[in-house]
Amino acid sequence: MKSLEGKVVIVTGAGSGMGEAIVRLFAKKGAKVVVSDLNQESMDRVVNDIKCEKCPIIGVLSDVSKQEDLEKLVAETLKEFGTIDILVNNAGVLDNFMTVDALDVKRWEKVMDVNVKGPTILSQLVIKHLLEKKKPGVIINTASVGGMFGARGGVSYVTSKHAVIGLTKNIASVYREDGIRSVAIAPGDIKTNIGNSLKAPNEKGMHALMQYVATGPTGEAEDVAQVVAFLASDAAKFINGTVITVDGGWTGA
Repeated sequence: MKSLEGKVVIVTGAGSGMGEAIVRLFAKKGAKVVVSDLNQESMDRVVNDIKCEKCPIIGVLSDVSKQEDLEKLVAETLKEFGTIDILVNNAGVLDNFMTVDALDVKRWEKVMDVNVKGPTILSQLVIKHLLEKKKPGVIINTASVGGMFGARGGVSYVTSKHAVIGLTKNIASVYREDGIRSVAIAPGDIKTNIGNSLKAPNEKGMHALMQYVATGPTGEAEDVAQVVAFLASDAAKFINGTVITVDGGWTGA
């Protein structure tokens, strides 16, 4: 993946889990990395760890649900590195398996803001830069197996991840002639700390999961990072507008 050397990469939700693993692998491949996260302590830890390896890296504290933060993220990236080549929209939140009859509108809006609005606005900002500079680029969106099936999350989470896949396909269709690729990944059960946010899950929502979905294998964050790095590289130049499932065969059975 030598094509990643020197490329400028923005990764959201990069203070832990899959985002952190993605950042570390891109840095190892010689990319210039921008770590975006909502948690200052987590973000600083990742940035300082990688700085010890003398890799070009900065951290930008960002709430992806806020447009002003996303504009700052892009501005800081351009100020430091002068360009953007790859965007990994990785930040996301769960919804405690919320069902339609128990819909909490505020939680719905929060999930949509983080999981859908954030990636859409940030993609817009990056695409505008790429078009202005007439240069190619890659956008990788973290969807989920919840974006392909109905019972692998609550109503807002499942809906949001279906939307992320739609966003991915639309970007690929509209901008492919401009050399901009867009691909979604659909991780299954991956060891990350996002599960810590799952508290008092809705019983009916969990019942749907347990009734229809067999237990699948659990992967590591690094497994996802390897796929993202491949998709961002020139080796994947003919992969566009599709969803790559990373679940150890969970949904293939």
